[in-house]
Amino acid sequence: MTAWRTPDIVAAEDFLTQAVREAERDLRQTAQGLRGKEPSTEDVRRVMQFAKSSEASPAMRQLADRIARGAGLSWRQVLTGEAGHDPLVRQALEADRAKLDELIKGETAPPPQPRRPQRQDDDEPTQFTEDAW
Repeated sequence: MTAWRTPDIVAAEDFLTQAVREAERDLRQTAQGLRGKEPSTEDVRRVMQFAKSSEASPAMRQLADRIARGAGLSWRQVLTGEAGHDPLVRQALEADRAKLDELIKGETAPPPQPRRPQRQDDDEPTQFTEDAW
């Protein structure tokens, strides 16, 4: 151990490493649960109703209040995992995970649009007729 790495610094590094590991695990679990599913409008409505009910955890009710105040966060961002970096979102999702799994039926994401092949120089006509000029 070097002189500047005191026991307090080593403990802080260990704590930070563990916290990052847990956050990455939580994000993977959330992404895995939502992969291929996009929350429908009905899902969002059900979650909103639940978040305002007395059944919801205090963290979920606090999140609902924050979204209602217009804090730059939407229910769709919460349910798709885009807001997973926010500690309150993670806390609310973790507290009510079982109920949310019940409420969110999801809809399959639309398939991606087929890509058009890029034009190649070889696609140009090789013969020109008089009316083409």
